[in-house]
Amino acid sequence: MKTKIAKKSKTQATAPSANQLDLDNHIPGLLVWVNNKFSADGSRAYRKMFGVGLSDWRVVAYLGVFTQGTAAQIGEFLGMDKAAVSRSVSSLKGMGYINAQKPDGRRIHLSLNHKGIAIYNGILEVALARAEALLNGLNQTERAELVRLLHKLHDNIPHVCAVTDEILIQKRLV
Repeated sequence: MKTKIAKKSKTQATAPSANQLDLDNHIPGLLVWVNNKFSADGSRAYRKMFGVGLSDWRVVAYLGVFTQGTAAQIGEFLGMDKAAVSRSVSSLKGMGYINAQKPDGRRIHLSLNHKGIAIYNGILEVALARAEALLNGLNQTERAELVRLLHKLHDNIPHVCAVTDEILIQKRLV
């Protein structure tokens, strides 16, 4: 969706101007907008169909793929806040979808039980259909290139964090 930039009014012309941000080509913005809209629709659908929200689905999906993990592992892998993971784990345990065990006496290991596997499979079917709709119009080559580029962006996150830290240091905010 291309943005439409309005013409400046006379009062805007005399006011100091901000630096321009090209919203049509600002990749972080485009990624956020796609993610926010896709996520909001998914959360709405998963709540109506399965009684779980998107954060819950992400935890279930992690456990469906990796079979087990700790809340810390789930949060780190997904980039989710500890509190959000904890709320989802608590909710999913309350609904009877996950088991929690302390095999080493320290960390709680989470896994899906039979009921959890059933909801994983049900949501997965919807999630894959939604993903296919998102990629509508992209051929196999474009899809492969998009995946490759997204992995490159993901790999650059440590560099982004380093730049952020450097800016914070320069501004004496750390």
